[in-house]
Amino acid sequence: MILNIAKWKDNAVSPVIFMVDDIANVSVKNSKREKLEIGEDWGQYGRDNNSMWDFLSKNLLEKFPHIQTTLFLVTDKRVPMALGETYNYNEPMDRNKKFINFLQYLSSQPNVELAYHGTTHGKASIKHKDFLQEWETFKTLDIATSEINRGKELFKKVLSAYPTGGKYCGYEAGKFGDDSISKTGFKWWCYHWDGVIWDRGIKNSKYNYDLEINQGVVDIPSTVDASTLSLKIVKKFFTRKYLKSLYLYLKKGKTIERHIASLYNNGEVISIQEHTSPYRTDGRIQYPNIVSDIDNLNYIFSFLNKKEIWYTTCNALADYYLTRLNVTIQIKKNNTFQLSTKRNVAKELLTLVTPFMGEERSLCDEEGKFLSIFKHKRDELYITYPFKIGKIYKLI
Repeated sequence: MILNIAKWKDNAVSPVIFMVDDIANVSVKNSKREKLEIGEDWGQYGRDNNSMWDFLSKNLLEKFPHIQTTLFLVTDKRVPMALGETYNYNEPMDRNKKFINFLQYLSSQPNVELAYHGTTHGKASIKHKDFLQEWETFKTLDIATSEINRGKELFKKVLSAYPTGGKYCGYEAGKFGDDSISKTGFKWWCYHWDGVIWDRGIKNSKYNYDLEINQGVVDIPSTVDASTLSLKIVKKFFTRKYLKSLYLYLKKGKTIERHIASLYNNGEVISIQEHTSPYRTDGRIQYPNIVSDIDNLNYIFSFLNKKEIWYTTCNALADYYLTRLNVTIQIKKNNTFQLSTKRNVAKELLTLVTPFMGEERSLCDEEGKFLSIFKHKRDELYITYPFKIGKIYKLI
């Protein structure tokens, strides 16, 4: 009997994560109109008309209900891009009942995950170019861990649980970043902007399109910049982002479709990066962002719909990966097997695969009681089931 653990849940070829940064109790006014305009909300307005979530839901998530979204939350007051600049509204995550209710609503949704993205995002200076990302400001490991734990307590105060993972602000780790993440109990973390492998052709061992372990923490790569426009989005022809995409195609033969197809064909992580809003305190447009990129996002997810993928959050991906790493299959006699592990695993939900030999297979317990049936995908049969460590199972 040949039986293996699938790389990804449901024997998918690749996992897909939709990542959105900088949800915060913040708004940035871009117009002189009193009412909220699309793009001005970073999260403060909750589910109101024209809010960030209202726009994203109506223009993307309702069209593609299978999308799983990981939102990266700034827990305290978000600093401006430069000294002297201000937000229209800016408060910690626990200061506004409406925002608290909104976060609790998001946390209750089965296709949404809230993750950690620092307390303030960094430190502003007189000039924009001198802005320091949050982990760059920490002068010692103790300061870094203390500030992370303060942010985690704010998170727990509102959401009744600590975040399981997060992302560096600006993908800058500073001197103590990786050690601080390892020492503060995170299960997973987004350490790098790994899209530089494709975008800039940078080859460095720290960048990767697959999952790794960094000091006991699952390293989840960030791989797709959703502001890299498909050349098929011709309504954006005269924009700077379209011209950049055209340049990548004409000079380097690169397109967003080829990038995603390469990740998919290699069974790698397709993590699509966005921000909540195009507007910053300095008046510049922040890329990528869900408003400017909404047509491209619809195109990307339509493109992915034709593929055998697993839509997931970062935490669910980390759970499956850790289980896959730590569980082994022990084949026994008479088509029976059991799972064993050297350490506790977060979840025991696994996908097992066996070659398709022209007939269907079923999963039973040791006595032959039917539990579930294998499904057919490509040249394999697979089953996703909450297996119990040490229990005897049988294939018939």
